[in-house]
Amino acid sequence: MDPDRWRQIDQLFDAVLDLPEAERGAFIDRECGPDQALRSELIGLLRAGASSASFLEQSALKVAAKNLGQEDLADAHLPLLNSTIGTYHIEHLLGAGGMGEVYLAHDSKLDRKVALKILPAEFVSDDERLKRFRLEARAISALNHPNIVTIFDVGNFAGVNFIATEAVEGKTLRQLVGTGLDLETILSIGTQVCEALTAAHAAGIAHRDIKPENIMMRPDGYVKILDFGLAKLSEGEPHDPATTAESLVIGTPAYMSPAQVMGHGVDERTDLWSLGVVLYELLTGRNPFKAATRDTTMGAVLSTEPQPIGSLEPSLPASLGRIVTKALAKDAALGYQTAAELRDELKRTKRELDSSASLSERDLAFKLAETSRRRSTLIWAAAVLVIGLTAGFVVWQYARRSRSADIGAASEWASARNIQVTDSTWVEAYPSLSPDGKNIVFASDSNEDRNIYLQRVGGKNPVNLTLASKQNDTMPAFSPDGKLIAFRSEREPAGIYVMEETGENVRRIADAGYHPSWSPDGKSLVVSDRVSGVHTNHTLPNSSLLAIDIATGKHRPLETHGDAIMPSWSPHGNRIAYWFIAEGRPGEIATVPAAGGAPVVVAADAATDWNPVWSPDGKYLYFASDRSGNMGFWRVPIDEQTGQAQGQPEAVPTPSRYCRHLTFSRDGNMFAYVRYESQSNLQSIAFDPRSLKTEGAVNWITRGDREIGNPDLSPNGAEFVVRHPGKTQEDLMVMDRNGENPRNLMLDNFRERVPRWSPDGKRIAFQSDRSGKYQVWTIAPDGNDLQQLTFSEKIGAIGAVYGPDGKRLAYTEIDGNRYAPFILDLTKPWSAQSPLPLPPRPDGQSVVARDWSNNGEMLLLVYLRSGGDEDGIGVFDFEAGVYRKLTDSGDSPVWLNDNRNFIFTDHLAVYLGDAQTGKVRELYRPAEFEVQHANISPDNKLIFFRYLQITGDVWAVTK
Repeated sequence: MDPDRWRQIDQLFDAVLDLPEAERGAFIDRECGPDQALRSELIGLLRAGASSASFLEQSALKVAAKNLGQEDLADAHLPLLNSTIGTYHIEHLLGAGGMGEVYLAHDSKLDRKVALKILPAEFVSDDERLKRFRLEARAISALNHPNIVTIFDVGNFAGVNFIATEAVEGKTLRQLVGTGLDLETILSIGTQVCEALTAAHAAGIAHRDIKPENIMMRPDGYVKILDFGLAKLSEGEPHDPATTAESLVIGTPAYMSPAQVMGHGVDERTDLWSLGVVLYELLTGRNPFKAATRDTTMGAVLSTEPQPIGSLEPSLPASLGRIVTKALAKDAALGYQTAAELRDELKRTKRELDSSASLSERDLAFKLAETSRRRSTLIWAAAVLVIGLTAGFVVWQYARRSRSADIGAASEWASARNIQVTDSTWVEAYPSLSPDGKNIVFASDSNEDRNIYLQRVGGKNPVNLTLASKQNDTMPAFSPDGKLIAFRSEREPAGIYVMEETGENVRRIADAGYHPSWSPDGKSLVVSDRVSGVHTNHTLPNSSLLAIDIATGKHRPLETHGDAIMPSWSPHGNRIAYWFIAEGRPGEIATVPAAGGAPVVVAADAATDWNPVWSPDGKYLYFASDRSGNMGFWRVPIDEQTGQAQGQPEAVPTPSRYCRHLTFSRDGNMFAYVRYESQSNLQSIAFDPRSLKTEGAVNWITRGDREIGNPDLSPNGAEFVVRHPGKTQEDLMVMDRNGENPRNLMLDNFRERVPRWSPDGKRIAFQSDRSGKYQVWTIAPDGNDLQQLTFSEKIGAIGAVYGPDGKRLAYTEIDGNRYAPFILDLTKPWSAQSPLPLPPRPDGQSVVARDWSNNGEMLLLVYLRSGGDEDGIGVFDFEAGVYRKLTDSGDSPVWLNDNRNFIFTDHLAVYLGDAQTGKVRELYRPAEFEVQHANISPDNKLIFFRYLQITGDVWAVTK
């Protein structure tokens, strides 16, 4: 059939589906006129679709494909099927509409599936369609966010315009409406969409067609926004009707904002309205505005107030009803103004639910009614949806045979049982299963020091194996025969120790190392010389690997990429896996021959990949990755002898948002891991600088499911600057003193850390890896005038500290495993000065500059052990040119105005220290959880700090 004929049928078929059945006959008569063949095609499609549960979601092309067969459909698009465009071999037609055709294709260059959207050749002469096609490419390519479909390529091959994007597997929300989604999932969907919209809006892009068809949820629960074909670029050229035509009403009526319906100028708030409609539909199973015709639907958007969701689903919390009502306020000024504002409301609601009821109780209380729209098949969806001539592009998907055949999912774990092994109020870490899977050892901070515990899987009585130790013991690892446990200890002398499984006969085998992993013969260990409990703890390429002989203690270095951490020895002894930091990339996976040799990269992409562990049979390398948004487990098939990957990474399902510290039983039928959750907010407590005592109760500055750290109050006491890490990047945020009006200074994929105000409040200094390594940068408080201060040729420069006159700045340069402070003259550019180093300590110990006294005479320092752990607090006296160590532990010290006393955090509490006497005393300790990054206001009357709430329990997954 002629392609133009198919497009005519497709558009009319979509229009028919929007009408009540009673009106469809008249519509067909009016539109088809004497064209009996056209009438016959439409009626045939209606009859064919009437028996399908997914009838209302079908385009004419897809319904026809089911009834005519792929061969007949191929005839309609014969020129492209099985052809090659550049490096893309076209395999299947996924969908088509007035704006183009979308195919599933194979990228032969990078060996991956892609979705290929193609603008038909006959439309190239149509300026409007060509502009909109290019607009979509421009819109998507301007964005880089894990919740937004990724664009791989845009080009023209032999006169064919195309966009290549990731092929997204999962289901659209249209398929999930009315299928019994639990409340937690709906809140997660809304939150993730808000995260994506925040990034799009920050780039000046309004989507303008947020609806269930344009939102995918993958099998792992991760959400992707598709189809920026109607996107409005705020910086679009005035003459371009695709970007600025305010009188053109385009979109899907039931999800249009009032401003869209009236043809007024729209901004980012129109997406928030549309998301409100989507949330309403997910929560109630019905659209609040959709009526029999397009015109009546638009009228309802303008004049009808939707029925409160509480009256439709009484079990829903009242706060959620208020959120949806505000999102659907017809006056945009009364609705949500930013996606971040709506996101925070959704997160707050989730946190309130978590604190008032368990997940299982909520699931029982909240189950949406199932409808006839439920379907069991999975779909392949391209990243761009084709929804028709007047509404944009039609949704497309590639149907899979069954859920068990998911592409990209580790199918043998899909039906595995998840068992919570530990449930204490403390944080467990570094679990290691015994070879038989009956016992597990792990580290826990159930007192001020971390100890190693042994517990039966399924039991509830852990035994402290290192009770006699008064220092931290952690990172236990069962030997292959289960008789020994290797671990890291900070006892004197610190290093790698081995003990029997009962905790007896402890002996040290190495004076350095972390993350021990046994060779399969039990004769050797491999360790890294740096530690990383979570992926954000290791951000500099400064770690290496050592293989240690258990009997002799001899060790040998292993060749790596210049950085290597958290090693894992393969089950047949051939290779050692590890993760490493590369310039410009946050985490990569590689392996190296155990006997020595060149490393082979296994996973290198934009995702953060870390914590690699071999499967017991050596056929897979498992690792943690944020490639799905959450930090989940993935695996890649691998040749253990060569280290070469044998396929693409596939997801390993778990119920956790952040997974870490994977361990297997010897038979491979069980793995255990830490299900880690954290949130951090700002708290404060009043302080009397005369009596040096705290006063009154602790107050919350911020609340909610967020991460905030390194707070610093501006010199005028009006604004905080904080580190605000997200799921995929670390940003800086400025907010009012009361925690209100937060604003991000930059939104990108780089790490910005440890912000400090300049004495005049006009600049904020911080460290960032945006140049490929950590350097010191500054920025204005309004987010403008970003400048790089240091250009260190070493591993990096961190920890900016302004001098009291604002003319000098201390920072710390990292050279291998050594940290050394330098003084920078801010009156000169980098090229015109030689930063002044502090003299090296006589013992060679590393120190990091933390705060400069108001009189300019002393620097507060944090001392570091060889592995990078804190080893106490001290000062450097500029006049005397000497160092003085004051404490044996602690972090984040800051001076009081008296130039003598300082506050710092240690052992989950805030302390006061005296730089003259070295005496310290506790100022504040929370009843639970911990405080970090203590700081003090310029007038010394308010202490504020990061209140970190962490849960970390060991879970087991069994086949």
